[in-house]
Amino acid sequence: MKKIGFTGQCPNGDISSLTNQISLCKEAGIDSLEVSIYETDVIVGKKINLPELKILKDTLLNKEMNYTVHGELSVNLLDQDNFEDHKEVLKRDIEVSGEINATHLVTHFGQTTNVIFENKEIYASHLKRQQECYSEMGEYAKKYNVTLAIENLFPFKLDLYAPLPSEIAKQLNEVGHPNVKCCMDISHAYINCTYRNAHLINELKEMGPLSEHIHMHDSFGNIEKIWTYIEAESTSYGQGDLHLPLGWGDIPFDKIFDEVKFPNKINLNFELPWRYEKYYQESISKARSLLEKL
Repeated sequence: MKKIGFTGQCPNGDISSLTNQISLCKEAGIDSLEVSIYETDVIVGKKINLPELKILKDTLLNKEMNYTVHGELSVNLLDQDNFEDHKEVLKRDIEVSGEINATHLVTHFGQTTNVIFENKEIYASHLKRQQECYSEMGEYAKKYNVTLAIENLFPFKLDLYAPLPSEIAKQLNEVGHPNVKCCMDISHAYINCTYRNAHLINELKEMGPLSEHIHMHDSFGNIEKIWTYIEAESTSYGQGDLHLPLGWGDIPFDKIFDEVKFPNKINLNFELPWRYEKYYQESISKARSLLEKL
């Protein structure tokens, strides 16, 4: 099934705000809502907070809407010092996803320092530990009828290393678990490939067959190097992960969807700030035309 989704927002942790967003999604013909668990208090101290979980379930269930979940942005299985904490939070994310019948849980592939990456023996050992965890978490997710969607990143700081899409695809193909797939974030890939001087389309071709979930938003592929006062200022410079409406940046979406092979089951999920609400429908129409290419 080919779906279009939108990421919901819970300002100040307000889960009930998703009610209106569900209605807006239905009016716009959106198939799926991505629930940003990391914005809420559903997980507290690496445990599920039952009162908040009840509010979440009361808000979402029986609303004739499909759901995915975005887990904590901070989960990083290449962070050896805090590995067990990240793993426990990931397990809670899986459990919460199961409670709301979410199909996919988006979680970030790890990133590390450039120093560790350059020590190939240490870096390989860190990747192996993460890979073993993904195998274990794939089985755990299977119990909850959830598929992990492992998302590619770009370096959040210039002294960090974020693996390219082809490296992530290699790792997850070796895991080979039916409940461990990819979330392809096209803007993240564009920024990382530009920064690392890698070929965007070739990198995405490696990840494409695993990518049941795709984060959709536009950018210029430039990593942040200039200080700006507020996030919107970065748009002026065309730097960073801007989450722009489609067509505002220069990501070659048509070329990507012409050349990259994707699964038959795919969800194009928009991550667009509310300030772009008046442009949502244009992006949705563009996404539908991209789906027709598949």
